[in-house]
Amino acid sequence: MEKRKADLKLLKKIQVNAPFLDLKNRYLPLFLEYGMNPEIGIDAHVLDTTSAKEFKQVADILKANNRKITLHGPFMDLVPGGIDPMLLTATRKRLTRFFEIIPIFEPVNVVCHTGYDPCYYRELWTDWLSSSVATWKPYVAQAERFGFKLLLENVYEKSPQVHSALFEAIPSDFFGFCLDLGHHNVFANGPLKKWIDTFNEKIMEVHFHDNDGEEDTHWAIGAGNVDFEGLFQLMRKKGLKPTITLEPHEEETLWKSLSSADFRNHFSTAHPQV
Repeated sequence: MEKRKADLKLLKKIQVNAPFLDLKNRYLPLFLEYGMNPEIGIDAHVLDTTSAKEFKQVADILKANNRKITLHGPFMDLVPGGIDPMLLTATRKRLTRFFEIIPIFEPVNVVCHTGYDPCYYRELWTDWLSSSVATWKPYVAQAERFGFKLLLENVYEKSPQVHSALFEAIPSDFFGFCLDLGHHNVFANGPLKKWIDTFNEKIMEVHFHDNDGEEDTHWAIGAGNVDFEGLFQLMRKKGLKPTITLEPHEEETLWKSLSSADFRNHFSTAHPQV
């Protein structure tokens, strides 16, 4: 697909997700050529098989090219608010390993998941919350120390209650919310406005991808029924300008999202410098 000048200019103002190994072995030249800023996904396999030197090599290239870096932490099988002590210990060990490498990248934002699933924890809410607060407190302290924003993303949470309780229990300007529009469209109850009204300036990043409300498919913007127009209207009304991250699962989806007139026009209105 042809890369238009408007698309390339827009790319420099947003983040684009890329798993670390895909970025390192395949997409790094593309990110540098088109001025893209990566949200680098770090999973368990990468943490277990990649040396600090290898992480630094990629980070140094990005920083030398003035790329803005955000990170997405591991989440598969993790239970930050877990009830089982053994699984909770394993989760904290995995997260601690991830947080050890964060200073190498000097990211602006670091995105993680709460691991909350109402199917499991609804009747154990008090225990889950206590366990979760104990997990995140030291990482929030690290965010404060190194100057990055630690953001918790919505996935299976039905309402803003889960994140609100965590932010209330750990008050910090470096601890905030990552609004995932695709996840909201599939899993959440209540209108988008309720979530935005609840978090306001705590919304420090937004993940953009589309779906039909049935499955988390990560389609290109405009291919499903996610209310992007409503989001931008609410953001403009409240004066919110969070980091914008596109989450395509393949390269073609990225270019299709950028070519979406709705996304490009609304983003340009909210960010006149684009």
